[in-house]
Amino acid sequence: MNKQVCIVGLDLGTTSLKAVAYALDGGEIGSHSVLVETSRDEHGKAVQQPESIFQAATDSLRQLASSLREQGVQVASLGFSAAMHSLIPMDHQHQPLFPAMTWMDARPGEEAQNLWAADIGKDIYRRTGTPIHAMAPIAKIGWLRSHHPDIFAKASRFVSIKEYVWHRWFGRWEVDYAMASATGLFDADTLTWYPPALEWAGIEERNLATPVPLSYARLAEELLVDLDLPFAPDAKICIGGSDGVLATLAAGVMDGKSMILTLGTSLALRMGLHRPHTDVVSRTFCYILDESHYVLGGPSNSGGVVLDWLYRNVFTVDGEEFDKRFPVLCEEAGDVEPGDLFCLPYLSGERAPLWDESAFGTFVGLKIHHRQVHLMRAAIEGMLFNAYWIAQTFTNALGKPDKLIVSGKLFQQGWVRQWIADLFQLAVETQAEIDGATYGAALVAAKVAELDLAPPALRQGDVVQPREEHGPLLHARFNQYRAWCERLGLI
Repeated sequence: MNKQVCIVGLDLGTTSLKAVAYALDGGEIGSHSVLVETSRDEHGKAVQQPESIFQAATDSLRQLASSLREQGVQVASLGFSAAMHSLIPMDHQHQPLFPAMTWMDARPGEEAQNLWAADIGKDIYRRTGTPIHAMAPIAKIGWLRSHHPDIFAKASRFVSIKEYVWHRWFGRWEVDYAMASATGLFDADTLTWYPPALEWAGIEERNLATPVPLSYARLAEELLVDLDLPFAPDAKICIGGSDGVLATLAAGVMDGKSMILTLGTSLALRMGLHRPHTDVVSRTFCYILDESHYVLGGPSNSGGVVLDWLYRNVFTVDGEEFDKRFPVLCEEAGDVEPGDLFCLPYLSGERAPLWDESAFGTFVGLKIHHRQVHLMRAAIEGMLFNAYWIAQTFTNALGKPDKLIVSGKLFQQGWVRQWIADLFQLAVETQAEIDGATYGAALVAAKVAELDLAPPALRQGDVVQPREEHGPLLHARFNQYRAWCERLGLI
């Protein structure tokens, strides 16, 4: 049986949607991904169309199904992951009243700032573990109430993109603890919706989905839509969790002894804990995996999007191929010293550590001898200085971990791995190239189906040890970086 079944992980990401089929030995036997379109404007809007996301999820699974049928493989279980913080107001007929606001939507900034300035904002953060910021659905609901009162009045429910898809599949409004934990409305202690948060938002429990554990599952035969997957008898669909929580599970860092830095479009640092932890100074997030496991961390807007913007909008020459030139430029950046050149990478505003939607990016210290490679080096350093700043906010409270695990294409550069080992003064391991969200979802789904999915090959390459003598030099440079942030009014 084991050779004939697989576990599927589906992740509704902000940039792309991906479905992956895993053999029980952990090997990938099929995948299909679809880019997701986000509509933006100069006012901070960042929305997606719920129906387009649903169709993309359906199409992705159907494309995967074709490959699995050709291989003669059945799906024993499917696990579900999604990006956090999206919000859709739904009417009484279960139709969207407004596009899905993603975590990137900055329009609720004023509502978030006003809530955080009040005592109730600190209380909500402590009880929910969700930083009070424009990304949080509680702030989005407040914005809809202020700016679109007609839509707010018509709304029967407020749900995430994941809940929207789940409802289309099963006709039930249900949400896993991890996704609920990222709304700013969910009490991490009681595992129920938090009344003071509901009161501030102007809603009631009936306006939200029913919270369920990440292991909650329904039989595939209950599906209301045909996904065309070759399901095994009694196959299950597991509700799973959020992308960040499941990626942390897949990385094997739930013991509090390791920290993981993931770098994609955005950036995040995360640690697993056995107890909840919040801090009103740093506003680290604390999201639930299950009743005895939590994921602590800080999310940053200033990830790979900074390097991508710099290359495509400042460096690009017509006819250049991005995939060839970009990694070369990143490698060449290791051979130069930026001197007094610094990049403050806050092009998209910032979550951790600034929590300021109006934050801006800039280069300071530019001289006439600086070339593209110097700007790239400064941008990489600025992005990683920001990551170190985030890490300090929770390692100061919880202690220094034993090692740092890094994930992302930038860390293929040897000089970057050594530089960050020296900055953090931690041994650095590189996570193998797995899709953490889909694999984490598959791990949960396999357990629900009472199957053993092999843990992923988590590490690759040599462990990079920090050079103790380089630490003080980089820490002095980091202090200069912080000083520039202060001089320019970012802190």
